[in-house]
Amino acid sequence: MNAKSLAAIAAAAALAAAVAHAQQPAPMMGFSAQGAERERAAERIMSTVPNADRMKEIHRAITLEPHVVGSKTNYDYAVYLADKYKALGFDVKMNKYDVYIPWPGNNRVSLTFPEKVDLSLTEPSIPEDPDSAHTKGALPAFAAYVGSGDVEGELVYVNYGRIEDYRLLDRMGVSLKGKIAIARYGGQPSQMRGMKTREAYKRGAIGSIVYSDPADDGYVRGDVYPKGRYRPSTGFERGSFLDVPIYPGDPLTPGTPSIPGVERIAPEAAESIQKIPTIVISYGEAQKLLVHLQAGEAAPRGWQGGLPLTYHIGPGPAKVSMHIENDYQQRPVWNVIASLRGSVEPERIVMAAGHRDAWVMGAADPTSGAASLLETARAISTAVKQGFRPRRTIQLGSWDGEEFFLLGSTEHGEQFGDDLKKNMVVYMNRESYGAGNWGVDGNSSLEKWVIETTKDASHPSGKSLYDAWVAQQPNEPIRLDALGSGSDYTVFIDHLGVPSLGPGFSGGASGVRHSLYDTFAAYQKYGDPGYKYGVSQADTIAKMLMRLASADVLPFEYTATADYILRELDDLQGLDTAGQMRGTLAGLAAAAAGMRESAVDANAAIETLLASPAAGRDKVLPELNGLVMQVERDFTDQRGLPRRPWYKYLLTAPGYYTGYAAKTLPGVREAMEEQQWDLAKEQAAHLSEAISRAKGTIEKAAALARQGAGAAATASVR
Repeated sequence: MNAKSLAAIAAAAALAAAVAHAQQPAPMMGFSAQGAERERAAERIMSTVPNADRMKEIHRAITLEPHVVGSKTNYDYAVYLADKYKALGFDVKMNKYDVYIPWPGNNRVSLTFPEKVDLSLTEPSIPEDPDSAHTKGALPAFAAYVGSGDVEGELVYVNYGRIEDYRLLDRMGVSLKGKIAIARYGGQPSQMRGMKTREAYKRGAIGSIVYSDPADDGYVRGDVYPKGRYRPSTGFERGSFLDVPIYPGDPLTPGTPSIPGVERIAPEAAESIQKIPTIVISYGEAQKLLVHLQAGEAAPRGWQGGLPLTYHIGPGPAKVSMHIENDYQQRPVWNVIASLRGSVEPERIVMAAGHRDAWVMGAADPTSGAASLLETARAISTAVKQGFRPRRTIQLGSWDGEEFFLLGSTEHGEQFGDDLKKNMVVYMNRESYGAGNWGVDGNSSLEKWVIETTKDASHPSGKSLYDAWVAQQPNEPIRLDALGSGSDYTVFIDHLGVPSLGPGFSGGASGVRHSLYDTFAAYQKYGDPGYKYGVSQADTIAKMLMRLASADVLPFEYTATADYILRELDDLQGLDTAGQMRGTLAGLAAAAAGMRESAVDANAAIETLLASPAAGRDKVLPELNGLVMQVERDFTDQRGLPRRPWYKYLLTAPGYYTGYAAKTLPGVREAMEEQQWDLAKEQAAHLSEAISRAKGTIEKAAALARQGAGAAATASVR
């Protein structure tokens, strides 16, 4: 054989090897080769299951009537979903809590000067949308968890009612004492509405009005409903004003579940209930007030909204009277928990859940998510019936009372907290969604795994979900943003230290949020026509749940956590203008860098273990997974954050002044923002202790993985 023939044979062999290598499936985080093959087989089955027509049928069934927390209709929908989960083979429990919940009484708001005008606190139906005529059981304009009473005073415009807005008014010498504040919804960073009222009260306001400005979600943005997706002049956004950065859930049982026999504090002692009368109104009604608010300076340019008038700060001459009644009672909150028991580590739980209760029909928020999640359940159930039972238990849930601010999920977390801290692997929050961009918020330790999983998930465009994600933000790295608050993950990550994710598509009929017009008909036009995004999401969440529940080693990657801490420490240097924290921040950075080195070592040890024979490997997996889970718990501190000890997770929390938007390294950051340097150093010490705890746990995990790999090698030789 000549050299030319040998070269041809060698080239052919190289090509065959390259083809064979290319045909090999990519490794899957946390899985041995055999485990990954089995997981992919299960996912091929699951991907065929989610169905748009069935999703539409479920969605219609749970959007027929208003279903606010505590209502009979909301309970009936809970039973409906429970029966659906039972039919799919899940073990289902319905857990009840008796929570202190207000419903509105006979509320009235009037302009009393310079003319007399009574404001409308109801929304008229729209002929083009027959569902908007289903007003029986629909609450009128309502702010939950606020004070009751009769007040009258001059109006003061406070823009979005953010802390920086109030501080500007302080500097301008504008007093709110004895006045009624009027604020518009929204504002960046994302702010929970209760913060607007809390800060007004601190400055002496006797009442608070919040309205949706057309610049933010009305005609300035586009056509209004029913012609477009944006808020009409008659629509208002109901909402809870509970002071969530203090604590969510039942305001009378902070830290404990609202079950029979538990001690309840007096309502007047509840820190999370706002102290002054508050109401929400539409921008059509707000215009009747703001047109008479002409005293004082014209508001700054950034404070000008979308109504056809010049916004002034006041006070006055517009004067407003408010009569606010709140019917506070213990009302039932029902959670639905559906479980598929794991085969090897059944005590460990991977959970996805979203809420069911709505301010009215709630077609987008939240029942679109409930319909999609039920298709996720169907996909998993189909795979399990064909023999693909996961290693760990999968739970799916329907929370109650989220709209009044995280009632059902918080009570669940407080009741079962000891077990959840020990055994819950990940909580995934799945409520509303719409046809739009994909995104995931959550713990950085899951970032690499989330990216890997989306590469194997499909997008309605035909691309992989990952490719569509990258195309959305071509010049930005794919990262998981920090979770703040605003949905049911709060108790899990912030109170218990359970890693949490908020994956899903954004979009939909956002301009009708919390209004009478968030209906099934609106969702068909502006939410997810054809439910293509819902099908994609159902399949993706099924893959995420099944991978977390079936992985040999839980796929957390703590170099990403260390990198997150280092990025945030670098950002904090910008707040240290006087150099007060230079040495402290440097010490934290050194600790995080050391933790990263330990995580790199642990990753290598776990990869070796996963490549080892099963005989020795499997013996160490339950203990190893316990250590992997413990690392996130190491970042909790039972002393909690300053001003709000219910929040115990040190890497992220909702901001004290935002409620929704996250504050990263919150104990240190918020103290530095307030230039409380001694407190900042104290909080830095707590964070340093947590980093040290996490580093120690990571090193134990690495040692155990090496031990398991060694035992596996020995067993293989024998």
